[in-house]
Amino acid sequence: MIKIERTCSSLKCDVVHKGEIIGKMEGVSVTQWFLKNHYNYTGAFSRFVTENPELSRSGIKVDIVFNDRKIVAKDACIGWIRGPSKNGTFSAKSIEYADKQFTPESP
Repeated sequence: MIKIERTCSSLKCDVVHKGEIIGKMEGVSVTQWFLKNHYNYTGAFSRFVTENPELSRSGIKVDIVFNDRKIVAKDACIGWIRGPSKNGTFSAKSIEYADKQFTPESP
């Protein structure tokens, strides 16, 4: 039995790859659900903007920082990105509280 437990969304999120912020995601939502004694985290975004086009592709592993909620979707694998609109889906390994270094309020 699949049990959907929580959902979360944000208008803008930072995207971190190998410890560096590489861009922004807009219109991000993530759902936590439980199946066969295991939590799964899947989500979608309406736009992924990055200055490096090589990093704007499916299959890349990133961390998605929800700055307004102070949580991070860790090791999120981009499932697919649609052409010009740059919308797509992802699945994350876990969700954790945001580290201070990625939040805009930190010095």
